[in-house]
Amino acid sequence: MSRLRSVFIVSLVILAAIFISTMLFIPSGKNLEESNRVQIIEGDEEWILQCDITNNQGRAIDYAFSVTVDDVVHQDSTTVEQGQTYTFIHHIYPGQLVAGEVTFTLREKGKAEPIEQVAYNIEFN
Repeated sequence: MSRLRSVFIVSLVILAAIFISTMLFIPSGKNLEESNRVQIIEGDEEWILQCDITNNQGRAIDYAFSVTVDDVVHQDSTTVEQGQTYTFIHHIYPGQLVAGEVTFTLREKGKAEPIEQVAYNIEFN
């Protein structure tokens, strides 16, 4: 019985070591390097697309923005320094809208996969 108890204790120690090493050495799937918030704010005579970016990485990052309003593409870019926050704003006026489809894409320059990509359908009269 003592041999079985020894095997059980050694198994628990090994299981605990595997669990601890998994938690410490394997990064989580969450990207906590950047936080983004995209919203459309409706005004009296326009809509404002706003994206807040906080750079928590250890280096400055170059970002590229793309706003598509009914197949018309508007592009912009900026550099956000380490520890800084940047607010991207794009005004959308009723005269620009035909179908009301607005798509926003945020990428880190040089990377193909977007950090943020959202689509809105603006209802207008």
